[in-house]
Amino acid sequence: MKRNLLRFFLSLIVVSVVLIWLWFESLQIEYAKLFKAPAQFAFRHLGIPKSGLMLVLEHFTNLVPYIALCLSLPTAPWKKRFARLGLGLAILIVVHYIMLVAVSGIYSTYSLSPTAYKFLFPILTINDALPLALWFLFFSEEIIGLFRKRK
Repeated sequence: MKRNLLRFFLSLIVVSVVLIWLWFESLQIEYAKLFKAPAQFAFRHLGIPKSGLMLVLEHFTNLVPYIALCLSLPTAPWKKRFARLGLGLAILIVVHYIMLVAVSGIYSTYSLSPTAYKFLFPILTINDALPLALWFLFFSEEIIGLFRKRK
């Protein structure tokens, strides 16, 4: 138990540092570019005049902890780990698009008024908590296994 838990935490620190550096060095901008065409299409069809991309850009960073948590779990088989990682990333990306459209709609309607923040806060909070929830959902057995005593 202690050995796997220690491996997990050490791996989580190393993987997180590397991913954070990569994210802020170049991946964040490249990831945001993926949103341009589909978001503009959605905005045009929904009648949203302003993009709230700058309001949500920092919240796309939730990909980093999800990837780090999935890759650092020492008790998960690699095949399952990558399948669950891919599914979780797909969910996060869809949520990012939904969040961008929702936040842009709120921003274009209320600008940055106190009313806007009443709507923005729960959306952004759910998005930020989602990686941990997905990790628990997809890896609950492995997480519990980290804390079980071996016989």
